[in-house]
Amino acid sequence: MTVAVKAVPRSRATRAVGVQDGALRVQIAAPPHQGQSNAALCGYLADAAGVRPSAVRLRRGSSGPRKLIEVDGPPSEVAARLAAAIDVGEGA
Repeated sequence: MTVAVKAVPRSRATRAVGVQDGALRVQIAAPPHQGQSNAALCGYLADAAGVRPSAVRLRRGSSGPRKLIEVDGPPSEVAARLAAAIDVGEGA
């Protein structure tokens, strides 16, 4: 399954905060330096989707805020788990 992501690095915490222009908006605590935010994003998505870290790969957008992430696993389960991970609290 491919997930469109709008990444926001240098945030207070790493969390999904909603959907923006058809992409999952994820705030990332790591800085966008030497791939740190991309690694943190992939790790967060793996945890949220309930898959191994090796099952999540950055397909496009390594240097920009808009990214395409490939997540291995049953698409309906992955989508449901990512939707459940969205934090509807502060700062969406």
